[in-house]
Formats: sequence, structure tokens, C-alpha cells
Amino acid sequence: MSAHLRIKAGALLRRASLGALLLRASLGGLLLCVSLGACAAQRGGEVEARRAIDTRLLAALGIAQGLQHEADVLEARGDLVGARAKLAEVLRIDFPRVPEREDVRLDAYGRLAELQLVARDDAGAEQSVARGLAEATRSSYFRARLHLVTGRVHEARAASARTAGDEERARAEGRLAIDAYDRGIAMNREVLGLGAGARSEGR
Repeated sequence: MSAHLRIKAGALLRRASLGALLLRASLGGLLLCVSLGACAAQRGGEVEARRAIDTRLLAALGIAQGLQHEADVLEARGDLVGARAKLAEVLRIDFPRVPEREDVRLDAYGRLAELQLVARDDAGAEQSVARGLAEATRSSYFRARLHLVTGRVHEARAASARTAGDEERARAEGRLAIDAYDRGIAMNREVLGLGAGARSEGR
């Protein structure tokens, strides 16, 4: 896949992912409103607190979505430094402590690592992935994506080693790439409910 098509595909997937998070949060708020009458008498304070969290979550997701769109524009015109700065802003958003917070942060770490790979900064990409994985607490597409990006890091290193004539290192990096891809594939299978037994070790 060409770099241009990869950028477009990545942008579409990110928009769909963030859109799904926004929809999930807004539906949660809608269901809360529907049940408000039944719950208010029993747990009025708790309901109000939950509604406040939903409002904050929607606002935070909206900011993240806007910043990702800005990063799309900057990346498309070749301003990778500017795009990375937008992703750093995503990581500074004050999210409420809900599962969507982790999803958005892992997504930002994954994209940041991809941009670092484009800039041939494989060490930086590896560090971004490590930070994301350190924050991950559950299986998800976003966590699996970090493993797939790790595979791309090792794949890039294998290509560099092969170009330099170091075939032994190229093979070793290729094996590491396949291991990382396997971890990502196994986790996505788990998310799909295809069996935890498919998961690789060393996550």
C-alpha cells in the first residue's frame, strides 16, 4: 500500500473509531435520560454525577476528534512535526476515568508511533508503543493496534538491516515482526470472541 493510501485508510479508520466512541457515549447519555425518572427517586445524586461524566466524556471525545482531524490535514501536507504536536495535545486531554479514555489514548499513541516510523524514528515509535501498552488495562482493538505497530517497527529494522547487508539481523527482526503481528491478530480475535486460547504470550 502506498504512503498516500495508508494515510487515507488510517484516517478513515480513526474517524470511524472515534465516531463509534462518541456514539457509545451519547447513547449512554440517552439511556440515562430515559431511565432518569425511574432512578431519580432512588439515586438522584448518583444519576446527576453520571450525567456530568457523560457530558464531560462527550466534550473530551469531541476535542480528541477535532485534534485528530487537524493531524490528518497536517500529515497530508507533509507536516509530520505539526501532526505529532496535535497528537501530543490529545494525550493531554483531561478525560473522566472511563473506558473510552484508554481507547482514545492508545489510539493516539499508536498514531504517534506510525508518524515516527514515517520519519524513520523507529526508536521513538518503539517508545510511544511502550507507553501505550503500559497504560493498557484490557483487550481492545486499540491495544492490538499497538502490537501491529510494533511489528512495523521490526519490519522497518529488518529492511534497514537487509539494505546494509546484515541478513542475520534482518531475519531476527523479521521474526520479531511476525511475533508482534501475531499478538495483535490474537488480541483482535479475542475481541471478536474467537477464543482466548488464540492469544499469544508476552503481552
